[in-house]
Amino acid sequence: MAKALKVAAFAVAIAAAIPTGGGSTLLAGALGVSAATASAFATAVALEASIVGAMTAKKPSVGGVQTTWTADPDSPIPILFGRTLASGDIRYRKQHGRDNAYDTIVSVLSGCGPVHAITQTYIDKEPISFSGGLFGHYTIGGQPRIWQDIQYGACPEAMALSNGVGTPPGWGSGSKLSGYAAVMNSLLFDGKGDETLTSTPQLNWLGEWVLCYDPRQDSTFPGGDGPCRWDDQTTWVYSENGWIQALTFAIGWHQGPSNIRVGGAGLSIDAIDVAAYVEAANIADANGWKSGGRVTTADDKWEVMKALAQAGGGEPIRHGAILSCYVNTPRVPIATIYEDDLIGEGSSSTCQTMRDRPNGITPKYTSEDHFWEQVPAGTVQNAAYLAKDGRERTKAVTYPMVQCKAGETPDQAAQLAAYDIANAREASPIALPLKLRWIGFRPGDCLHIDEGAKSFGWIAGKDVIIIKRALDPTTATVTLTLRTEDPDKHAWALSQVGVPAPVTDSTSNPAMDTPEASSWAASAGTGDVPSIVITGACESPSATSIDFAYRPNGATSWADQFTAGADSTGKEFGGLASGASYQVGVRYRSAFGLSDWLILGPVTVGTLTASSAATADTATNAGNATQLGGTYTAADITTILNRLDAADIP
Repeated sequence: MAKALKVAAFAVAIAAAIPTGGGSTLLAGALGVSAATASAFATAVALEASIVGAMTAKKPSVGGVQTTWTADPDSPIPILFGRTLASGDIRYRKQHGRDNAYDTIVSVLSGCGPVHAITQTYIDKEPISFSGGLFGHYTIGGQPRIWQDIQYGACPEAMALSNGVGTPPGWGSGSKLSGYAAVMNSLLFDGKGDETLTSTPQLNWLGEWVLCYDPRQDSTFPGGDGPCRWDDQTTWVYSENGWIQALTFAIGWHQGPSNIRVGGAGLSIDAIDVAAYVEAANIADANGWKSGGRVTTADDKWEVMKALAQAGGGEPIRHGAILSCYVNTPRVPIATIYEDDLIGEGSSSTCQTMRDRPNGITPKYTSEDHFWEQVPAGTVQNAAYLAKDGRERTKAVTYPMVQCKAGETPDQAAQLAAYDIANAREASPIALPLKLRWIGFRPGDCLHIDEGAKSFGWIAGKDVIIIKRALDPTTATVTLTLRTEDPDKHAWALSQVGVPAPVTDSTSNPAMDTPEASSWAASAGTGDVPSIVITGACESPSATSIDFAYRPNGATSWADQFTAGADSTGKEFGGLASGASYQVGVRYRSAFGLSDWLILGPVTVGTLTASSAATADTATNAGNATQLGGTYTAADITTILNRLDAADIP
């Protein structure tokens, strides 16, 4: 035993000095075994550096604003996961053309390209399409005003971005942005026309972003099927699974002929417990849990790992020199701790502190209905916990990589919040010093406490989860730090249905109300020629002008339109076909835009008589001469035609 303890102590000393992996060759030489065996042994006896505690651990914090177009050339590179909105980080901006009418802007949307797809462009939160879909020009007021070219971030890119508008200074064929999903926009500020650009609009892009390594699509991984390979990014696939994203972040993205890491942690696949991530990914898929959002290269890598894992319902674990993970899911105990496994005395805490034991959580999530802002969902509360506590104890928790599609309820955010509430009710920490045979168990494993052992006290008969493991080489004692595991919490947590945040404002400017039917009337004119008379008064306090129009009954487009001030009391349209039927339209204009048309009529106008034709103005006669017919005498027609000839009208 003394020899075993000496070897174990030496291994722990070596492993403790290598917290991030490596050193197997040194350990192998010292122990006289293979590097693979030494690595496994060092991992088994290394002191655990982290715990799995959903409420006791600090929640992840990652940076990144998804909706604001930023203009900091020194800002870190964004990395976008899943289906989410990109704000764009401006990397180039110059004015050019005559009178500097063109403003050309190049924005980086995401690093670690190529990305999977860019699907939609938004201007001031409204979806728009260019002449070529995502490429070409966008027309405002009947004239092209915005041009766009995009790239997905191939490495290398075949050519630099170019939207064909002029020659932006300092930008040429060598201005490639290989490896970056990026976009070039040129905006025209010429001041011509009724609808022109007066300021730079807010532009955003919706896409499906970085590609990931999914072992489940790798035929070289046990149980996998497909061409995906961890060391070949050309085989990677798009994923919205937080665990697959976290595994990929741990591996990192590498680009260029020198295979430089441009994002992620850069771990070797041998330093990752891939099987644990695959198990967690399958559970997340089964629960419908997805991950999406924005992080940057300046974010702490462990915080990014925590945020991605949080969206998948768990946490990453430093299992000695190996990166592993834990996911919330119903578990079956894989071993039982008996009384004779104890070495010395253990300790236990019946509950966590009151501060860390809420009975309700208000989860914050990213909402597409709120144009990708982080908003609070309805508070998730456990009625039994509330009754036991006697008063509400709630807190807000942000889930930065949890999103909710438009029109859906934030069930995922509610379920994760429920797990956080339930886990906070578990008793922890429970420390049990055990015999050396327990060194093979790992954080996340579920064990059972022998119900017949009196020395275990109140924890006898309970299931527990390992949250930490340590070895004392001088006594050959393995100390497991445990947390109780209530099997009933899973059904409650997974049954939660999220309550979405109310949508308090629209993504577009408020529309003008349609004019009230009681405010306007249309009738046939009583003059000598056919006409329509529109009378009334504008009831809208925000209207700045009024549009009047008419069209033949049954037509879909207006024959004529006239704009008057908001104080106008009407309009008369003349020169109409004798005895014809017409519809009339009235609408309002304001700073908010245009109202819908108020449709009046149909109105049947009067007929043109020989007498009225003789006195009508030239334009009216020109429009109605062919309508004069059988109801007139030959003398009437001769008189009319003579008058038309005198007016020199063909």
